[in-house]
Amino acid sequence: MKALIGYDWPQAGTKQVAYMSQDHHIHEFYVGAGGDWQHADLMLQAGAPIAKSRFFVGFAWPEEGTKQVAYLGPGNHIHELRVSVGGSWQHTNLSLITGAPPAIQVSAGYSWAEGHSKHIVFVGDDTHIHELYLEAGKAWRHVDLTDLTAAPLPGSHRMVGYEWAVGHCQQIAYVGQDGHIHELCQGSWGMWRHTDLSAQTNAPRAVEVKVGFEWPEGQCKQVAFVSEDGHIHELYQSIGKLWTDTDLHTMIQAPLATNVITGYAWPQGQSKQIAYVGQDGHVHELAVAASGSWQYTDLTTKTNAPITPITTMDGYAWSAGESKQVAYVGDDGEIRELWMPRAGSWEYANLTMKVIAIPARF
Repeated sequence: MKALIGYDWPQAGTKQVAYMSQDHHIHEFYVGAGGDWQHADLMLQAGAPIAKSRFFVGFAWPEEGTKQVAYLGPGNHIHELRVSVGGSWQHTNLSLITGAPPAIQVSAGYSWAEGHSKHIVFVGDDTHIHELYLEAGKAWRHVDLTDLTAAPLPGSHRMVGYEWAVGHCQQIAYVGQDGHIHELCQGSWGMWRHTDLSAQTNAPRAVEVKVGFEWPEGQCKQVAFVSEDGHIHELYQSIGKLWTDTDLHTMIQAPLATNVITGYAWPQGQSKQIAYVGQDGHVHELAVAASGSWQYTDLTTKTNAPITPITTMDGYAWSAGESKQVAYVGDDGEIRELWMPRAGSWEYANLTMKVIAIPARF
């Protein structure tokens, strides 16, 4: 859940950055390998109602070859916009067709290959964590995960959801009212289960968790957060082992972090990385390759990118371009990108200058 989402759509060979504008519409910048950036107003194309919140989710679903975004609309309903390769954007009111309770916020969205499904997670007006999910060829369904697991109530509406292929499971991580990071996980065993990751790892108190993903090359899953002292902590679990907490700032000399952070795996580089805005206003990256050690790079200095107040960012890998990139937006509403191809070096681009569009403000 962010105000700006970047992700890969392998089925179309594109990368896209979606954002919420001042007209309460979701807009998208997208580009294919060797092409030019294009702009689309997704709500205008789909004939969908405007957004009530600036936070939304977006991701690809390989099972049916679609990409989709989900957001909070009028009446506190969850709405989905989706498109297939070569098709047109379609709109569905998910709350209406599932009978789900009113939502406060859309919190996470992801696909799960082993479940042949896609998932939208939200916090309801009952403060419970709810899930809307669609299995290929079936109808949308709703489930109250808080009721199912008796897990603590969330202390923040920000959550992460993702699949872990080697672990044969899907999971949602969030911060509870106790400042602990909690995980709800479902896999081959069938039922959802709850784990207090902070208690298991003795991790410091958290306010929000914005990073959660699988790393196939390392055969692990991880969540990351910024502690109260500005250190980045990573909680990770390798297959067959217990969760472990690592304070990355004690392992590598890097500037202290603000709470603007993102993390992702890059298959082409066989690495995982965490990018964040430092207290110096620069964009920094901590990265590690399989069987390697953590490395630090000041991406702002590396690319000569301008220093601008950054409000949100998202990082992701692009399979068709064999690149990794971090997209971000500042107080000026301009969307910028730092990117690096597998056989190249980091570069900077102002996407707003490439595509004439409404600024990313709400």
